[in-house]
Amino acid sequence: MKVNCGSRPTGWLPHERVKETMQVRYTAMIREPSPGNYVAIAPAAPGCRGEGRSRREALDRLTIAIEDWLQSMEIAIIEVNAPPKVLNLSPNPWLDSAGSFADDPTLDALLTEIYAERDAERSAT
Repeated sequence: MKVNCGSRPTGWLPHERVKETMQVRYTAMIREPSPGNYVAIAPAAPGCRGEGRSRREALDRLTIAIEDWLQSMEIAIIEVNAPPKVLNLSPNPWLDSAGSFADDPTLDALLTEIYAERDAERSAT
């Protein structure tokens, strides 16, 4: 029975675990390839697996493997530019006319009137 998730960083010791943690949920997949031998993996944690004589033991060992794996990595969020067709998004038609009235001399008067009517409606309710 084993816990596996790649190699630990050089000089890693169990007491070096981070003291502050947060709860993260992983979906685990468990199978029994042979009677009394359970294997648990988490698709979101590549290479991490736990084996045991019971489902609970396999899951406990998978938990340890994932915790060890997280100790040896940095989590970062990145942004990438993707064309709308990749995201299946259409351009926003409202943005096509954005700013088209910026040079209109009657815009400020119109907005003042709109805001006054909105304020009157809100105060009446």
